[in-house]
Amino acid sequence: MILSGRLVRFRLSPEGKVALRGLVEKQTLSAFVEMVDDLGAWIHIGLKKRATTGGTSVLMLLKWDYFSTAVLDYEPERPVKKQQIGFRSQRR
Repeated sequence: MILSGRLVRFRLSPEGKVALRGLVEKQTLSAFVEMVDDLGAWIHIGLKKRATTGGTSVLMLLKWDYFSTAVLDYEPERPVKKQQIGFRSQRR
């Protein structure tokens, strides 16, 4: 999914503000997204790269209901120039 492996800024939903009270003081949260699944985004808070402690990673689940918007830098792929399909007439 497009969020995985990227630094993302999440805008918390009203449910997220309540659930994360005490952990997050602002209405937005920046985090590196390790992976996403049916539950939500598994994140490292405030880190651009994977954090490890003693050989294990510490992840936090940000449930889909806990954010309303996700903002990230994205560079679309350049379109590939395709050749025309069909026959060419050869004039002699």
